[in-house]
Amino acid sequence: MLLKFHIHYHTNFGENMFIKIDSEEFAMHYENSGFWSVEISKINKSLIKYFYLIRDSKGNEITSEWRKNHTAKLNSTTSVYEIHDLWYGIKAQPFYSAAFTNIINKRNSKKCQAEFYEKTLELRVNAPQISKQNSLAIAGGNSVLGNWTQPVKMHDDEFPLWKIKLNAAELQFPLEFKFVQIDSATNKITEWEEENNRHFFVSEFLSNEHKIYTFETSFASGNAWRGSGTAIPVFSLRTENSCGIGDFGDLKMFIEWMKKTGQVLLQILPINDSCAFFDCRDSSPYNAISTYALHPIYLNLSAMGKLSDEKQLKYENVRKQLNRSKIVDYEKVIKTKWKFFKEIFSQDGNDCLKSVSYKTFFDRNSFWLKPYAMFCSLRDRFKTPDFNAWTDYENFKKINIDNFEKKHKKSLQFYCFLQYHAHKQMKKASEHARKNGIVLQGDIPIGVARNSVETWKEPEYFNLENQAGAPPDAFSTKGQNWEFPTYNWNKIQENNYRWWKQRLKKMSEYFDAWRIDHILGFFRIWEIPLQSLQGFLGHFNPSLPYSVQELEQYGLPMNTDYLKPRFHYGVIHKTFGKQANCVIQTFFDTTDVDILQFKPDFNTQRRIDDFFKTSQNEQTEALKSTLFSLINDVLFVEDEYKKNHFHPRIAAQSTTAYAELDDNKKQIFNSIYDEFYYRRNNELWKSKAMKKLPALICATNMLACCEDLGMIPDCVPEVINSLQILSLEVQRMSKDKNTDFGNTATYPRFSVCTTSTHDTSTLRGWWKENNEKTQQYYNKILHLHGNAPENCTATIAENILNEHLKSPSLLAVFPIQDWFAIDENIRRKNEDEERINIPANRDNCWQYRMHITVEKLMNEDRFNAKIRKLADRNL
Repeated sequence: MLLKFHIHYHTNFGENMFIKIDSEEFAMHYENSGFWSVEISKINKSLIKYFYLIRDSKGNEITSEWRKNHTAKLNSTTSVYEIHDLWYGIKAQPFYSAAFTNIINKRNSKKCQAEFYEKTLELRVNAPQISKQNSLAIAGGNSVLGNWTQPVKMHDDEFPLWKIKLNAAELQFPLEFKFVQIDSATNKITEWEEENNRHFFVSEFLSNEHKIYTFETSFASGNAWRGSGTAIPVFSLRTENSCGIGDFGDLKMFIEWMKKTGQVLLQILPINDSCAFFDCRDSSPYNAISTYALHPIYLNLSAMGKLSDEKQLKYENVRKQLNRSKIVDYEKVIKTKWKFFKEIFSQDGNDCLKSVSYKTFFDRNSFWLKPYAMFCSLRDRFKTPDFNAWTDYENFKKINIDNFEKKHKKSLQFYCFLQYHAHKQMKKASEHARKNGIVLQGDIPIGVARNSVETWKEPEYFNLENQAGAPPDAFSTKGQNWEFPTYNWNKIQENNYRWWKQRLKKMSEYFDAWRIDHILGFFRIWEIPLQSLQGFLGHFNPSLPYSVQELEQYGLPMNTDYLKPRFHYGVIHKTFGKQANCVIQTFFDTTDVDILQFKPDFNTQRRIDDFFKTSQNEQTEALKSTLFSLINDVLFVEDEYKKNHFHPRIAAQSTTAYAELDDNKKQIFNSIYDEFYYRRNNELWKSKAMKKLPALICATNMLACCEDLGMIPDCVPEVINSLQILSLEVQRMSKDKNTDFGNTATYPRFSVCTTSTHDTSTLRGWWKENNEKTQQYYNKILHLHGNAPENCTATIAENILNEHLKSPSLLAVFPIQDWFAIDENIRRKNEDEERINIPANRDNCWQYRMHITVEKLMNEDRFNAKIRKLADRNL
């Protein structure tokens, strides 16, 4: 059997095309005008999988196809296969994701029978946008192709690839045809492809030859599809069977409400285990102790098993009591659930551990499950997640694993038992979503907790001497300090991002779409010194800090006074008033009669914070906050990686140090600042993102969405668009610097639009935050006259959601609180109780719960009908 491969692709000088069939590569030959070919005769298989790639003259891979999934089924009686392929680039990438191919446009296809002729012409089309109700067909100007009126349906058993095999002996060339969409039930044409009629020529057929040609097609309807969805954390779900917090069982019921209201995507927050202290400090889902383990707090107790009648009744009474709580009471929920976990493990653990399904789960997940169980066991033993305090166990790599497993067998089995049940329950919820046509979207945090399994087991992948956060923005005027370590990307890249790819592969077991939290972190991360608690003294990593020579060329020679807070006595007296003398005496060095500097014991925010820990009240909190601001009062931050290189401090124009510059130096500093933050680093950040993101996006078939809010460099939209990652559009956080509000009518096609996020106030809460902004929105965006009402009425909320639903965005996904806002009888009375997170508050407890049960929601027919009508964006 001879295989002839042909493909058209323009390479640069010195580059060569290769085809990789299974695990073997073959060099292709350049013909002319971008055409490449190769003949291979040593393949002896009935099915081959292959893709194309480009290498430079030294053999280094430059690029490869985005989708590496060409296939060909080979018939042993066929002598020659001539295959004409298209390069699989990134075109229409979201529609090739699992969200569309496995759910939204999933086909109920049957395997087509093998069709082989002495001379076979096989036509193929990649068309993922064809809806479930339609099929792809071919119509042409001869009887074989239905004389334009009776199109021939193509096979979809390899959807999104459509195929048809024709007997070439019955065809006349050139072949004139078009691809069409037909109603699958009636076979009537519903839409013609947008291109002109195709005129197709082929070379003469040999005996027993099979020619395969792949085409592209486009339909207006496929490009117009839009869907809607809901965002809600699992912990916020409430059903009659909840135990004071949402769980994986509640997720299944909420999926049924999603289907009932005609929505297609359910977005949840991260569900990884964040148990470090077993209290409200663990409530943030973005501070996980494991990137793999699911949070046991989301386990549905009844699905784990039943205790003896007396014990079960006791837990049932506690469960009902917890479920009456307006908010999630973390400590009580955790205490109750962990007590149940231990009793059910004592009762059923041995049988579970012997089961085939448990052993299969353990074998497939042992690479992360064992270290996770060890971490949890040691956390419990030493009463802290800080592995630096685990005597004899600080370094994972020095632990004798076999001895440890023998010594702590029961404890390790307990945590493996919990993860097995969590996997089973989440897998059932995931399968329930797929079965009901709902895309389940997960959320992957940009970082991991400083004290986590990963930092303990693989510290080489992290910069543990720093912490990540975000510069001041609309979420937090003082910046954010997330406290988790930044990544050592150079180390992660050494094995082609295996650490990240494994993480995503595990995630794809449960989800068909993912939200890339803080995608800006893949371009550059805001890195903050460990001694800082706020974000002002951070800097971007990577970046190009200024050298001493560059600053001199600008006309602002580096002065060490620019690097540390220094104040005239008058500034401190003005700032602290009657408290000034006491503040000076306590915190400042008075050696210099003109200038005050902080004493060494108080020259960082963490040292000041430690000083106030024994006396916390409103007055001391205010004093501490002011001192924090003074610690931030510098013009430049020195780069810790390159000595004598400096970053302009973010928002330095608000400092006393800046105010004391003369007008000329202010102008020079402003030009340095603007160049640094808006131009200087763009190409560097773009190149870093283009190394990481393609590898991660291709690691799974999940639909990639991102959170691209905050201080956005110009290179970010370019990269996101080129990779066809869905951006996030929030109207009140306009990405156009010249406008206060985004224009929903001009949102990008590949985007997710929303009214609020878990980090902002809800729509109703925002309405009351700033009367001036609300009035502007009321008049200029909603085009309503007069004074804006004090509260966001249900009618106004519905109008706002409707404008988003009419936008070009591929998806419009709203927090459940904003869906509730469109009905006066459904929504909560107090909108302040609806907020999930306040980024500026490091001690925020994530406690929001639905105020009505999903069961009750299912029976709200008028409300559900309203949502169903709004949610259908394709009318």
